[in-house]
Amino acid sequence: MLLKESKPSRNKQQYFGMVSLAVLGIASLALVVTTTMAVEGKQPQKEDVGLQGILPAEVPEDLSTESLEGLEGKWVQWEQQVSELLGKLYETDLTLNQQKQTLAALQAKIKEAQGQAALSEYCSRLQRRIDIANAVLKTLGQDWGAVKTAQMKSKQNELAAVAKSLKSYLNSLQNGDGWVEYLQLNELQKELKNNYSEVELLDLVKSLQAKFEARGALKDAEQRKFFNREQFKDLEKSVKAFLAESKASTSKIDVSKIRKQLTALVTNLEEYESSQSNKNAFEARKTYAQLRKELGRGLQPLTTALRNNYFNYNLRVMVAEDFINRLINDSTCEKGPVVDCILGAYVTGNQATTTEVGVDFKPSDSTLRFDLTLNGVTNSETSGTTSQAVIYTSGHHQIWGGKEINFDGDTFTTQPAWVQVDAHNTTVGASTNLDGIPLLSGLGRSMAYRRTAQLKGEAEAIAAQRVRDRVRPRFDEEVDDRITRANEKVGGQLNKRLRDNDLFPSARSFASTDSHLYIRTRLMDTGELAANSPPLSISSKDSVVLQLHESVMNNSLSRMGLEGRKISDQDLITEFEKSIADILDREVKLERPPVDPDKGPNILAFDKKDPIRVQISDNTVNLILRCGFEQKGETAVPTQIITVPLHFKVEGDKIHITRGDVKSSPVVRPDRIASQIARAGVVRSKMEKAFPNRVEPSQVKAKLENRTVYLHITDILANDGWLTVTVGNDLTVEKHDEVPPAVEETAAVN
Repeated sequence: MLLKESKPSRNKQQYFGMVSLAVLGIASLALVVTTTMAVEGKQPQKEDVGLQGILPAEVPEDLSTESLEGLEGKWVQWEQQVSELLGKLYETDLTLNQQKQTLAALQAKIKEAQGQAALSEYCSRLQRRIDIANAVLKTLGQDWGAVKTAQMKSKQNELAAVAKSLKSYLNSLQNGDGWVEYLQLNELQKELKNNYSEVELLDLVKSLQAKFEARGALKDAEQRKFFNREQFKDLEKSVKAFLAESKASTSKIDVSKIRKQLTALVTNLEEYESSQSNKNAFEARKTYAQLRKELGRGLQPLTTALRNNYFNYNLRVMVAEDFINRLINDSTCEKGPVVDCILGAYVTGNQATTTEVGVDFKPSDSTLRFDLTLNGVTNSETSGTTSQAVIYTSGHHQIWGGKEINFDGDTFTTQPAWVQVDAHNTTVGASTNLDGIPLLSGLGRSMAYRRTAQLKGEAEAIAAQRVRDRVRPRFDEEVDDRITRANEKVGGQLNKRLRDNDLFPSARSFASTDSHLYIRTRLMDTGELAANSPPLSISSKDSVVLQLHESVMNNSLSRMGLEGRKISDQDLITEFEKSIADILDREVKLERPPVDPDKGPNILAFDKKDPIRVQISDNTVNLILRCGFEQKGETAVPTQIITVPLHFKVEGDKIHITRGDVKSSPVVRPDRIASQIARAGVVRSKMEKAFPNRVEPSQVKAKLENRTVYLHITDILANDGWLTVTVGNDLTVEKHDEVPPAVEETAAVN
């Protein structure tokens, strides 16, 4: 039966109308939502804030707290808290304030761990990251307009100073005022000082530049020659710099570009931390140079952080005063006759002068400053004869003096010596013309003694002057002679050898206190990085502390030109010996790896990138080679990254050098894992033969002019990039010259 379609009722019509309206509304809402979502999907992503996108996306491996083993008590909680803070900083999107708070919290954790030896190296690595991160935030948080204004003001001040100097020079010359007028120096100074109109100042400087560019067109040859004097070149240089800065100041600083450069800098610094790679050092320096060009003085916070952590001195030496005193201590005894006329008496006899030379360190912020000291005594036995009597005298004169010496890294300079004498004469006998006459002989000697006592003060003053006149010129002459020879060896020879081998420091610092000398140097070229600042202390039992950063070793190795070379292990050692000998100016012999009598020496095929690197951490010196191997009768091993860990430990009179587990990984991954396993075994065998465990004496022998010195190494530490060698107070000195015999005394007459 067919159903008959019924006519909808009014209620049903209203119902269907409402449903239709609802469906239409929902559809419209869906359309709006979909459209909105589509529009939102096309909107740019939220811009990074502060360190977002600049720091690595993960906590750097060497900051992982998993490496902190053996912590107990509250330090376990300290480790957990640091780990949480690092996770927040690197792996979450914090607001700018949260980033600053996290960095401050990490800094507080470092402060809390001060004095904890087990955490010192880790905290040093963490401190470098905090310093750089804070510097990045300060750089990004600057008023860019103020930065541009400050840069322009700096160039303006430089131009004003140079213009003033040139005007002063020209005013000192006859007809110089004509050049002042031609160059409009008065107008230039007025505009630079008052700055009424930037347009007028700029036009004036451009006009000045045009005159410099057209000076070759001057008809008068003498004028052309005069205009090319050095005094004008400083102004020309300053004008160019001012115009270049004025052009740059019209453009806005591209913040997105700055962020990209900061990201590149941080990325390369992180890579350098893990690899010590030349490439990363070069890229970091290049990016820093770009930022300096862009921001000028606005980069000061970052410059300070880099100077402290990556541009710092990488060789440091600290020497105790007591060590130098024992090293140079020299005692001499000279004897000779005395023939003189003092207060009308003819004085004859002999004298013996014994002196000791030492040092007395003096405070200085810019030189090694010390006094070469002289202490001694003159003993004399003399007789003074007059027409009435002969007086027999025993003299004992204390001598002390000094001569100031300063060393600035190139030259020793001296001041005139000074000598003081405390003379003391004792009358030990007398004879007169009345001797042999009963009753009168005693009276005669009494009168002679009394007269001698009256003249004692004057006689001792004369004796002191005689000793000063004899000792001071000799002291001055001998010291100046030694200083002349020292200057020839240091300035004329050592520094020249360093320059010839491209090893002369790019920065040096010399300072002294009343107890220690401090020498700090930095080997760092324009595409290289250097060191952080290590904690440096010396105890009373230490004489010398020598600190070598891994960067001074790596930067030195870079100058050997091993990139891409093939060389036998024997020839490589020979090159090392020659390089060291060129610096020290003496023959050097190094330990050589054994040579297989059938296969011959190993041939090392060095990679073009970082052939030899040194990394120092956790009491380990890691020698890292990027090379392949070739040897007669063996399949060549392609380029490997080989790590040879070396551990140093001083025990008594022995230094134990222990090799850790050698690791080898391919630069290019082979098709078959089994091939690499076999190659790694070959490499490990070669390295174990080349670097066997060794025991060396802790005593180091050094030859000086007239003595042999034996230094005793008491400790070797390898932490946070630094190899620290400590020499103790147990110093032995063997002198090669004979001690002069004692002076014979003249018998006294009582």
